[in-house]
Amino acid sequence: MQQVWLKSYEDGISYHHEYPAHTLSEVLHLSTDKFPNQTALVYMDHQWSYQELDSLVSKMANLLISMGISPGERVGIQLPNSPQFVIAYFGILRAGAISVPINPSFNGDELAYIFKDSGMKILITHLDMVPVLAASSHPGLQIIITDIRLPFSEGHDYALSLDAVKLEEILFNKPDGNPLVAIRPDSIANLQYTGGTTGIYKGATLTHSNLVVNAAQLRYWFKNIYKDGQGKFICVIPMFHIYAMSTTMNHAILSGSTLYILPKFDLNELMRQIDKYKPNIFMGVPAMYGAIALRDTGKYDLSSIEACICGSAPLPPTVHQKFEKLTGGKLREGYGLSECSPVVAVTPINGQVKYGSVGTPLPDTEVKIVNPETGEEILEFGIVGEIVVKGPQVMQGYWGQPHETAMVLKDGWLHTGDLGSIDEDGYVFITDRLKDMIIMGGEKIYPREIEDLLYTHPNVKEAAVIGAPHPLRGEVPEAYVVLKEVAATSEKELRRFCSEHLSKFKVPHKIEVMEELPRSSVGKVLRRLLREKYQPNKPDDKE
Repeated sequence: MQQVWLKSYEDGISYHHEYPAHTLSEVLHLSTDKFPNQTALVYMDHQWSYQELDSLVSKMANLLISMGISPGERVGIQLPNSPQFVIAYFGILRAGAISVPINPSFNGDELAYIFKDSGMKILITHLDMVPVLAASSHPGLQIIITDIRLPFSEGHDYALSLDAVKLEEILFNKPDGNPLVAIRPDSIANLQYTGGTTGIYKGATLTHSNLVVNAAQLRYWFKNIYKDGQGKFICVIPMFHIYAMSTTMNHAILSGSTLYILPKFDLNELMRQIDKYKPNIFMGVPAMYGAIALRDTGKYDLSSIEACICGSAPLPPTVHQKFEKLTGGKLREGYGLSECSPVVAVTPINGQVKYGSVGTPLPDTEVKIVNPETGEEILEFGIVGEIVVKGPQVMQGYWGQPHETAMVLKDGWLHTGDLGSIDEDGYVFITDRLKDMIIMGGEKIYPREIEDLLYTHPNVKEAAVIGAPHPLRGEVPEAYVVLKEVAATSEKELRRFCSEHLSKFKVPHKIEVMEELPRSSVGKVLRRLLREKYQPNKPDDKE
């Protein structure tokens, strides 16, 4: 099975490469030296050249240093897609600090946990977060606020009801000279919070080298699609997520490409941007491709799209076929996880497509399927087992959690907890996701987190959460509860309770009260019986 995927690589793509021994800050410098006047960012029809971006990143680094940030300290970014995200991200790294990207929809307990666990000193966030931050305690945390609703520029004024500083007021008067901070490629660049293999949030520690290598692996994969300085990436998947951070932002910066940034997914605006700017690279999730494929595009010309990667959830073949027919571009599935920076495998852009497969391992990446019971015995082609991964993009471990790290990193191999197989051509197939994890529009939702919260409600006796199929989002969480004998609690009340403690996307779309939950002979809740009404023909799983 060893490296059988090499025969499936397309012409001109080799397996072994020499990777740049640079930090991400140096990568931006190098692209600026090569393409100083090339457009780096486009947002709300406003443009920034590489020279302008590099200058703003240095100003950001100098600002953070003036606020007391030292190498190795953590700085949070809780921003929707915007120029400010790119400037903040690379500015943090240029200052020698560690970036902590946070989902802009996080609030309450989740936000407090990441603040505490990472030990961040500064949070860079957006104006809409002011009410959330004002209502919570964040001792010692310095807050920088920006407004993403207008193109980022000096003199943009707005009111603040929080002890914070405005990025627009303090950034532009900072020096744009490169700060003399010693940063090594093996220094930690990013704490990417993920549920990992247990559903408990952990910070995957990714070095500059991990992230630069993964961007370079992707660049090699797209070698036959575009030349450096000629890539045009449409960026609509969220940058706080490692998928967009590597496949779109870092990949584009490494290749001196242009990044067309949308703050959120709006179908009409996305098609308008494609029609106007003619981007050729588009990374997305199934719901986005499905929305385009099933929509009458009318006056919009989408034919500039040449290559796309679909990640986070399975891509229905009908969507795949309709999207390719509509755009003329090549849509390819991929597989990754935060612990791998994140990309592990992608279907060759000009190679064979196998529906249901996530493609072949990237250059210098090894994948094997092992017996999930032993974690060691390598299984034959087509046999389902645990997917384990080895490569230069694999994380260093979980931040401050050596026990959790030791559970998944063994002799340089990452044990993903995902089940799958490899065929004789080296194509990887994902059979099942980590136990009962729910994927909603690319976001991972762990049922136990919602169940544990429901158990804290005074009237709830038992709770079980499953993923229910949804036509656009893939899956949505649904909860089933058993109330205590004398309790009388409505679905509305339970949803309100969840809303007070969970991010909006994790709140169950439906909560059904039952007399009892289905259980096995040993008392284990049988979620498969709750799912049967949605998937009556699904084979029984062994619970």
